[in-house]
Amino acid sequence: MRSRAVSWLTVGLLAAAVAIVVMTAPPPASDRAQIIGSQVRCPVCQGESIADSPAATARNMMDLVELRISEGLSDDEIIDELLSSYGGSLLLDPPARGSTIWLWLAPPLALASGVVMIWKRFRPTEPSIAPPPVRRSTRGRWAWGAAVLAVGGAITIATVAQSQQDRPSPLGLAGVAAGEFDPASVSNETMEAVIAANSEDPAINGMRLALANRYFEAGDYQKAFSHFQLVLDNEPAPAEAANAFTRLGWMVFDGNGETELGLDLIDRGLALVPNDAFALYLKGRIVWCGQGDPYQASDVFTSVLTVPGLGEDVRSAVESDLTAAAAGRACP
Repeated sequence: MRSRAVSWLTVGLLAAAVAIVVMTAPPPASDRAQIIGSQVRCPVCQGESIADSPAATARNMMDLVELRISEGLSDDEIIDELLSSYGGSLLLDPPARGSTIWLWLAPPLALASGVVMIWKRFRPTEPSIAPPPVRRSTRGRWAWGAAVLAVGGAITIATVAQSQQDRPSPLGLAGVAAGEFDPASVSNETMEAVIAANSEDPAINGMRLALANRYFEAGDYQKAFSHFQLVLDNEPAPAEAANAFTRLGWMVFDGNGETELGLDLIDRGLALVPNDAFALYLKGRIVWCGQGDPYQASDVFTSVLTVPGLGEDVRSAVESDLTAAAAGRACP
């Protein structure tokens, strides 16, 4: 009996050793860059590391890893830079804290519980003068041990799945191109980092345009201007180009007082999207306030009101300007 107990204990210890080796062994890689890259998830892929992904973003991140290695940074410093630039959800192995603590504790707890159940089954007993107890079926004890191991495995799998669900969705280029991401859900800094890592990819234009419009609406023309220019330089779709031309036209007028250039840029946008109500309205404002021609401006404002789908607030503002311009009043 004792030899059987020793055998089972040995098997349990070997299983624990194998589990520890599997959990702690570094990923197979030929060099340090591959080892670092295998720990970081590609932000535009589905569960791939930047070391394994062929995506342009992953290649750019690996280039950064190799550059930082050549500069003498430590592994932790390089990984920290990647995470700070692209978001904390990129770490493939979640830290052992908060909602992920059970991911790390469940396997050793399940293994320890199983070993204890097996040990109790085969441990030697001291002689006793009391009547021997009724012997219970060993099948029940084995069932309990198996159940403990199964529950531990289920907890591990569930925790892994939950940790994946709890991660913020990556700002993938496919989602950007399809208009599936909400700019309000991310900060300017995060958008800047993702854009910088994908600056040559035409699919990044959607995010760049969203960020430029955010700067435009905040009155930060300096930051908005460069992004609109880069959108135009990066193979934009007609609607993207029209958006950029329109806002560049307003900024050169409102910021620098360049009336003719402003009108030319807005007209280029209208050539791409003729029924752009916002572009027409800005053109009317430049004609009225820049050229000092209220009557021509009133014609432009009238054309704005023919665009379907205007909101009531927009329509009210345009009608107010139309009334003042048609009466020959100066631009307020």
